[in-house]
Amino acid sequence: MSTMIGEEAGIMEYVHLRGVEIIQQIQHTFRHHVDLMQFLTRVGDPRYAFLIYFPLAYCFHRSTGTRVLWVACLSEWLNGVLKWILHGERPYWWVNEVKLHDHVVIVPSLEQYSLTCETGPGSPSGHAMVTSAVLYSIGTSFIKHGVKHTGKLERSLVWVSFTIVLIAVNISRLFIATHFPHQVVAGSITGILLAEVVKHEHTNHLSFRHYVVWSLLLVSGVFLTYTGITFLGLDPLWSLDLAKKWCAKSEWVHPDTTPFFAFVRDVSSLIGFGIGVLLRDSGKISIKLSVGKKLLHVGVSLLLSLTVENIKISSTSSMFYVVGFLKFTAMMGGVVYVIPWLLSRNKAKDM
Repeated sequence: MSTMIGEEAGIMEYVHLRGVEIIQQIQHTFRHHVDLMQFLTRVGDPRYAFLIYFPLAYCFHRSTGTRVLWVACLSEWLNGVLKWILHGERPYWWVNEVKLHDHVVIVPSLEQYSLTCETGPGSPSGHAMVTSAVLYSIGTSFIKHGVKHTGKLERSLVWVSFTIVLIAVNISRLFIATHFPHQVVAGSITGILLAEVVKHEHTNHLSFRHYVVWSLLLVSGVFLTYTGITFLGLDPLWSLDLAKKWCAKSEWVHPDTTPFFAFVRDVSSLIGFGIGVLLRDSGKISIKLSVGKKLLHVGVSLLLSLTVENIKISSTSSMFYVVGFLKFTAMMGGVVYVIPWLLSRNKAKDM
């Protein structure tokens, strides 16, 4: 269905309407592949950068895993700040809000799904930004440490795979009507640029003090941004009300997709990782694992991260953010220090 606007519409309204037409076409094209689209959007979920991609990278290659954590935290934090500043709409609520404007002659309609109703502002896409940043970091590290002595074909396969996954995730975000096309493009580009910057930093040699300082900087940045938005008379939580208002089913509203929860995850992950580094560096046992123990490290770490993720409490509880902070702090400390320490201790006993 085509959309029509009158002369009163602004530039962004025109962009949104054209974006809705693209989303409608994608929903029509992949209407028989809803499960695949929702799986792909889960693949790009920022939380899995912490729960899956980080443990995998860290267990096999410590410096790569450390960089992946930093890229995940910084990209998600920057994404949340940009969302507050840019005040971006989401398609699933915008098509309903736009009905209030007389200059829209034909009102577009979009399908909603169980993963549609995210509660933060829409621009830029967090899935696109964090996914592009994390996978770019993994790809560059793999080329440097894994296929550096091979030909152009192998390196090309890495970047072709990266491109395919990123495009697939972006299409899935459009399909479930949680982002406009320009938002996923902006997120992808910003994520890659950030990963390229972090790539040149020596994150592997940072101490606990560095993690504390950076955590305080992130908290300060959030506070200043929030205060500035409030001072201008704007509501930082405006998008949550729209999500609750226009989501097709109340159980589809996801409170853990707000910028606030993302900020909690970023800061707690850095603190938890820093605690792990402190314990690791101060321990008397050298934590060096064989290939078999590394595989065991991967398995136990993933079990820990997914178990911690399944600890849920009501978003209306005053402890919602506290529990979220403790979850990711404990998980990071476990992956970085507790699990490898237990595995290396078991090895020492065997000897």
